[in-house]
Amino acid sequence: MEASPPHDAKPMFAFVLQTIKMAPQRNTTASKASKTSVDDFKPFNLEDLFPPYGSEAALMQTAQNYAKETLASIYFDLNAYSHFQREANPDDFYSMQVMDNLVNNTVSFMEKEFANYSGGVKKVKKEQGESQYLSPENRFYATVTEIGWKMTAICAHTEAFRRAFREADHRLWGCLLQGIQTQSLSIEHYAHCRALDWISLIKNVTGPTPGLPSVQEAVASALKWDIDHPHHTVLTLDGGLKRAEFNGQLQTNIKESSYRECFHEDPTAKSDDTSSSGCILCGSEDACGCILQSRAGELVELAEFPGVGTGVRTLTTFDRRDILDVYVGELRPEVDMDTVYPLSQSCDGSEANHLAYVCAHKSGNWTRFINHSCQPSTQFVVRTIGDRVVTTIEAIRYIGPFEELTIDYGADYWQTRECACGHWNCISNPSSPSGSPLPQTKVLSGKITKNKSSKGKKTTSKSKKVKGTKGAKGTKGKK
Repeated sequence: MEASPPHDAKPMFAFVLQTIKMAPQRNTTASKASKTSVDDFKPFNLEDLFPPYGSEAALMQTAQNYAKETLASIYFDLNAYSHFQREANPDDFYSMQVMDNLVNNTVSFMEKEFANYSGGVKKVKKEQGESQYLSPENRFYATVTEIGWKMTAICAHTEAFRRAFREADHRLWGCLLQGIQTQSLSIEHYAHCRALDWISLIKNVTGPTPGLPSVQEAVASALKWDIDHPHHTVLTLDGGLKRAEFNGQLQTNIKESSYRECFHEDPTAKSDDTSSSGCILCGSEDACGCILQSRAGELVELAEFPGVGTGVRTLTTFDRRDILDVYVGELRPEVDMDTVYPLSQSCDGSEANHLAYVCAHKSGNWTRFINHSCQPSTQFVVRTIGDRVVTTIEAIRYIGPFEELTIDYGADYWQTRECACGHWNCISNPSSPSGSPLPQTKVLSGKITKNKSSKGKKTTSKSKKVKGTKGAKGTKGKK
């Protein structure tokens, strides 16, 4: 049984105009002497947040917000395009018709805009009698010269980009181009690992035309990276790519947890001893075949963040109570050598009902890379899905595009460590009102043994528990 997808209900190629301003990164490298207290926060100017209506600042703020949502829609459309491309079956008329329409829309857009530009190029003579070409000042010329053929061709595959090209005003279009340029490596890698053939588009549609960049140079600059699972690659702070590795070995992606020979049967299998609630997807009290078909993983990426190392960044929006995915890995009776990623899977969030350790250091999914924050955006929740008891990652508030996903590792984890997230209620901040994070509602999980060094990777084990009340609702999300 499928759960609904993790994005707002909207057409497959939705166009929602909003900024490319990245969410501010928290300071996670603060020393003990420089701990931030509540009194250190200075008043802010309301006009900076809410400029006067009609002012240039207000118009620019609106354009940036629209550009941000448009950029998120570009990622969404690229993912949808690749999905239809994979599902296209010559024996299925409908799937082939949909794919033909997508290809025709992309090619027609490039052909039309390139023809309009070429038709406007005029050959004139200078005073000295030498010939030169005069390029028309149109949007296609401005786009290709600013973001290049590569980004133009990739984004042309999306309805969000094509519609913004036709309808956006000058201010909004400028913000969008700036955002695309800023996220160029992310966009190219996103398209590359989905095998999007943008090179054929510009080779077949365009030709040598005065005033435009060289197509050959754009083709030569194509990303030289293995086409692999998107979550095997991390975007680095220095503008490069690296493999997601643990102790020199690639951290492979899997869809569901597996168990070793030391278990005669799946320790998380649903039974009267492991689960007292029904499947959250169908409500059945008995074991069923339901699987959480979450697409949230298709709309997030792995990226480095200052001070914490590899984390997870969203490429879309999530609503409160959205179930993003299941924490998966290899089920083991003991932690063994893995002191970095193990999560203690229990049936009700208590140590007494511990079932197994979910060890994700070698095999897992994107959820293992979520970093800690004392003001998290997600939480661990114990659920029964299908024939298994699992731990899900669920949103506890609205999460905007291009925001780092965070989760609370629990108070026990920080008993012998110092958190440096920098939030006013940081658990390691002595001037915090309570000295601990704000309480979360309905957090249901056992202990998780994630540990971080100064660069965000885990080095030593220390159990931490996140307790709560069983039975929290969470199936509203679009999974």
